[in-house]
Amino acid sequence: MLRDIIRPNTGSSIPLTINSVNGIVYFEDTTRSKVLSVARENLTFGVDHKNVSGKRWLKTTGNVVSSITGYKIPRDATITAITIETQNIVIDGRFNIRTNGSNTNIHTTQLSSEIEKIEDNLNYNINKGDYVQVFLWVVSGDVDYPVVTIEMAWR
Repeated sequence: MLRDIIRPNTGSSIPLTINSVNGIVYFEDTTRSKVLSVARENLTFGVDHKNVSGKRWLKTTGNVVSSITGYKIPRDATITAITIETQNIVIDGRFNIRTNGSNTNIHTTQLSSEIEKIEDNLNYNINKGDYVQVFLWVVSGDVDYPVVTIEMAWR
């Protein structure tokens, strides 16, 4: 039996619906003003090296350089969050989310004298068939073993 979600601290409920075609459970995400899946999917990128500098594409978990192909998206989605972690304090590094081989960033997260960052307020639509890539530009210093996780929900 499908039940509504109860909002913390308010007691009000959020209605859930099941898509009869794909079986995915959806709700109205009022933060992003759209209907999104309850479940989230994570895409992980990284480089298994110390002293990464300059400009570089990160690799997928299958060890494929994301400039060749990133993660192909099987249905319309929204990027909702990004986490970045390194093993050193990054002086100035910019982690750019791109799609479909474009040189245009749909989102950039900058590490500036930081070792990690979490942004959980993102709202970027990507479409079925798009592929997601991550491009790192180390402006100053270097980056050790960067790992980027992009969270997305189906729409």
